[in-house]
Amino acid sequence: LEVLAVLVLFAAAAVASRRLLHGLLGWVARQGHEESFVLVSLCVVVAAAAAAHAVGVSAALGAFLAGMVLGESDFRHHMESHLKPFRDVLSGLFFVTIGLQLDTAQIVAAPLAVLGWLLALVPLKMGLNFLALRATRLSALDAWRAGIVLGHGGEFALLLLGMVMQQHLIAATMVQPMLVALVLSMGLAPLLIRHHDRWARAFSRSGALGQPPQAEEGEVAERARSLRDHVIICGADDVGLLLSRTLRLAGIPHLLLESDRQRVEAGRAMGAPVSYGDASRLDTLAAAGLAHARLVVLTFARPQTALRIAQAVLDRRLSLSVVVATERVTDAQLLRNLPNVRLYPLYLAAGLGLAEQVLLMLGINADQVDHRIEELRQALSQSGGDRP
Repeated sequence: LEVLAVLVLFAAAAVASRRLLHGLLGWVARQGHEESFVLVSLCVVVAAAAAAHAVGVSAALGAFLAGMVLGESDFRHHMESHLKPFRDVLSGLFFVTIGLQLDTAQIVAAPLAVLGWLLALVPLKMGLNFLALRATRLSALDAWRAGIVLGHGGEFALLLLGMVMQQHLIAATMVQPMLVALVLSMGLAPLLIRHHDRWARAFSRSGALGQPPQAEEGEVAERARSLRDHVIICGADDVGLLLSRTLRLAGIPHLLLESDRQRVEAGRAMGAPVSYGDASRLDTLAAAGLAHARLVVLTFARPQTALRIAQAVLDRRLSLSVVVATERVTDAQLLRNLPNVRLYPLYLAAGLGLAEQVLLMLGINADQVDHRIEELRQALSQSGGDRP
């Protein structure tokens, strides 16, 4: 009966999200009263919790379903900003209740059980996250990155274990080590976040549940076999693809390296010479013809990734020029210290292009606009692009 009640709740939530709540929230939003909007949102949560309790299901599950329904509405961000104070207060109370139920003596009384649950939880969740993300055709490297970052326990797991303890569904001697291990896994979150990139690359290199590096390098080497004095573009994002299109129009040989399968396929559909490969691996760069390349361009948003690749390139060819497209030069200070590395802040192109259009729309002569923009570009180049 409880399973049937849960299914009925999910069906009701699906119907309510599309038929009732969207219309109700839209009508309340059009009235322009912020207080009414907050009250209606809270009433929806309370009503869902009461309905769940009435059919014999946990009120917390009903509130959770209400949150899912409200999260599917067009007013999700609006509600989130208004309900943030309630969330912060109630989250604090939630963790207080979990702390009251936690028996830290289990660390001493049953250390092997706690350690066993901890070693089972974190790797298992990492692996499941990886498989789920790979199913969405995300690259192995990015899937490992996300899987490791999300490998610790979460608040929902704490909620479930708290409900299990309240209902006495499992003996406390078994639940307590699980709860302690879950809390300890949350304490590991900073460590997982700090080292996720290094560990993800290690897993990718080992071929664990991913494509072997040799296969990637073979594909890259086949495409780069006939290239000489070419440009290697690391990253097939919007910037990399636009650069590739410009080089194709100029007749300059080049090759793009990208570790995201979706970007690889999208780039190839646009006619760009994109190969699947991890540009941070020296073997992949060598397969791309680094020994015969004329220039290397990095288009990664993360300065740490760009720094690692630039160092790998210069370790092999110190005299080779490297261009790094970065969002802010101030975020890539270490790149300044590398020889033959030129930083290009992406905001310069957008800002200068916008300034040019505004001046032209204001009726200023095109030659004067070109002169002003060129002066500004040179001034920014001399200052390193730190400030607009």
